[in-house]
Amino acid sequence: MQIYQPKDGYCYNSDTLFLYDFALDFLKKHQKILEVGSGSGVLGMLCARDVEIDLMMSEKNPKMWELCQQNLRVNKIKAELLNGDFLQYDFLDLKFDCILSNPPFYHNGVIKSVNNDICMARYEENLPFEAMVQKINTLLKPQGEFIFCYDCRESFKVFGILFKYKIRPITICYVHPKEDKEATLLLCRAKKDSKSQMRILPPIFTHNANGFTKKVQEIYKRANTWSIKC
Repeated sequence: MQIYQPKDGYCYNSDTLFLYDFALDFLKKHQKILEVGSGSGVLGMLCARDVEIDLMMSEKNPKMWELCQQNLRVNKIKAELLNGDFLQYDFLDLKFDCILSNPPFYHNGVIKSVNNDICMARYEENLPFEAMVQKINTLLKPQGEFIFCYDCRESFKVFGILFKYKIRPITICYVHPKEDKEATLLLCRAKKDSKSQMRILPPIFTHNANGFTKKVQEIYKRANTWSIKC
């Protein structure tokens, strides 16, 4: 899949590909799916390429919205693309089977980039997690799912907010840079009004002494993306 990305803006990274691989096991044909904060469109497009879903995407940065449009056209992926702030957008009576997101999760203590496009994509103040979950709760169908990734150090906060809005985490996986290193990324599948117990999948280790682990190589091969900076 060919992906056009900004030369000087935010570019997708391995987090998005890990989330795509994680989500793919739970998506079903013909489901109505919303991606929040689509950026250049990688996550939603990969999922739509591999599963026949009814895809809607939301992106508030006009530059990234235009790139996403271009990527949808180039890769012949059918999706409805919204340009606007997810928290302010009126979805009317629309309800979704699943909502996907790789949301901004850098907190205020992290030194900010001077690039406004990068700041918009990375910092939680631009899409506060609780406000996002509150809105998602109104958009999910009964038993609808929210699949996302987040900074694993914020797991306690994330789970607390999900339980507050009765969206129960039912499957999680932690990503570690190496076997002897602490986790850095949380992959989470949460279901509205679920009573299921949480499944904790085996961790993903990204690197070993020889470079990328076999698991990560398989994820990259499955995604099969290449980028063009423009």
